Amino acid sequence: MKVQIRDLKPNPFRDIDNYPINEEKVQNLTNSINQTGFWDNILARKNNGNIEIAYGHHRLIALQAVYKPDDYIDIPVKELDDSTMIRIMANENDESWGTSPKIINETVRVTKIFLEEHPEIVKGLLKKGAYRATDINDLNKSLVGRMIISRFLGGNWDHNRVTSALEWLGFGKRKDIDTEAIEMFEKYGQAKTFVRSTKQIKITPEQQREVAKRIVEKQDFSDSGMKSALLDEKYKGKEKNKEERDFIEFKTYVMGCTTEMNKLNGKLGKLLLLGEELKPNMLMYRGSTEARDFDSALHLLINILKEFLGKEETKCQKQIVSK
Repeated sequence: MKVQIRDLKPNPFRDIDNYPINEEKVQNLTNSINQTGFWDNILARKNNGNIEIAYGHHRLIALQAVYKPDDYIDIPVKELDDSTMIRIMANENDESWGTSPKIINETVRVTKIFLEEHPEIVKGLLKKGAYRATDINDLNKSLVGRMIISRFLGGNWDHNRVTSALEWLGFGKRKDIDTEAIEMFEKYGQAKTFVRSTKQIKITPEQQREVAKRIVEKQDFSDSGMKSALLDEKYKGKEKNKEERDFIEFKTYVMGCTTEMNKLNGKLGKLLLLGEELKPNMLMYRGSTEARDFDSALHLLINILKEFLGKEETKCQKQIVSK
């Protein structure tokens, strides 16, 4: 269908302020259009007299830079309902922006609001018999959680990603996470590490923003780097309580050791299973270099654990257990 550039409107569910435009991508598309012309990679629909694009927002800006407002282009215009427009938007954002916390948050926020306003869609997404509700309208807001949003969006929008976004937006159990601080990070994993660190080292939302800004500037997204930055902010402008700071650092290190031991337990469990399967051939293994190295490392670990467990509990250890 031939439409004028001026008549093309953005996806109504896409907030341009929260879905920023990548200027480099726009420039590359502009160069391409100047060299080879425009090839239809914009999908649109007619809605209330408007031509709303489902995807292709970067191309639209490039077209506006190359052509005049009254110039015509030929693009596919199809029948697309609101649900499809949101799903297409979610997929486009995921492809264009990867796992940016800001984009994840905005996609989940828009989807949650839309589903809360459309209980009939929520009802269709529920498993048969999962809820006994005589009036879905009374329950739709409480039902629109990670399960429903994940089912609606599909694809890469799994429970973990949606759960994180809901927590970051203030819909989860934790209410002390600063959304602005989270959205300073470019990657989902970076934001997850930051949130996990703030659970151990509690500071105010204003302080979280300051720390996040410094972390992004330094580009140190390691677990230890974030915790160090949080501790610096926690004691900024105060006389540092060395005992308390050491205690926090010790607890943090203990938690790291716990994670590693859980991983090791899983590997040792698998090793036992493999050993049972290879039992007839274990004599060949016992004389190998790998067996000697493993036994040496295992005995060292056992001795360290015996020494650790054999020591009288310190005050610090007792506090950790009590917490």
